[in-house]
Amino acid sequence: MESSEYLEELLRQFNLGKGAAIPQIVEKYLEKTLQIKFQRIIATQDILKEEFMRLHEAFLKIMKIYQAADKKVEMSMFSQDQLGKFFFNQGVYAMCKENHLQASEKFQEAYKINRHNVFLLIYMGMILTIRKNFYAAEKYFSEATKRDANYDEAWFYSAENLFKAGNFNAAYESYEKVRQLNPAFNEINLRLRETKEAIMRKRRGGRKDSLLRRFVKYVREAFER
Repeated sequence: MESSEYLEELLRQFNLGKGAAIPQIVEKYLEKTLQIKFQRIIATQDILKEEFMRLHEAFLKIMKIYQAADKKVEMSMFSQDQLGKFFFNQGVYAMCKENHLQASEKFQEAYKINRHNVFLLIYMGMILTIRKNFYAAEKYFSEATKRDANYDEAWFYSAENLFKAGNFNAAYESYEKVRQLNPAFNEINLRLRETKEAIMRKRRGGRKDSLLRRFVKYVREAFER
C-alpha cells in the first residue's frame, strides 16, 4: 500500500488535498492536461512532452492507489466527453513513449467519440505516415486542415507526409502555406528549399527517362528497317 504522504504529493500536482473524490481528480487531471500550452503536437516538444507525461502518470498512480484501497474506479465515472479526452490523452502518452501501436488503438477509441479534434486527426495522420501508409494519412491531414485552415502544424505534417510519399509539388504548396501562416515556423525555409530541389531532381530525372525511351525506340526501329 502506498504511503499517505506519497498520495498527497500526487494529489498536490492537481491542486487537490487528502480525501479528494474521484470525480474531482478526473476533472482536475483533464483541466491540467488540456491547458493551452498542451494544445499543440507535443510529441516533438521535449519539455512539454515530459510535463504532460508526468501529469498523466501521476493520475494513473492515483487511480491505482484508490483502486487498491477498495475505492471503485470505473469507466462509468467518466462522462462521454471526459472519456474521449482520456482516450486522447492515453494516445498522446503512448505517442510520446513511441508506442505507436498502442497510440493508434487509443486514438481510434477517442475518434469514435469525437471526430472533430484537430490534434487527434493530426496524430492519427502522423502514425500512418510512420507506417508509410501515406494515402490514408493524407485523408486525416486533409480533414484537419479543413477543420482549422489557419493551423500551421496541420499543414506542416500534411506537407511532411506528401514529401515522403514523393508528391513534392503538393508538399511544396503545403509548406508554403505554413510559411504564410507562420513565417517563424521552425526550419520552414529549409523544408521549402529541400522540396524545391526534390522537384527539380524529379523533373530532370523525367527528362532523362524520356530521352532514354526515345533512344530505345530509335534503335528498335533501326533494327526493324
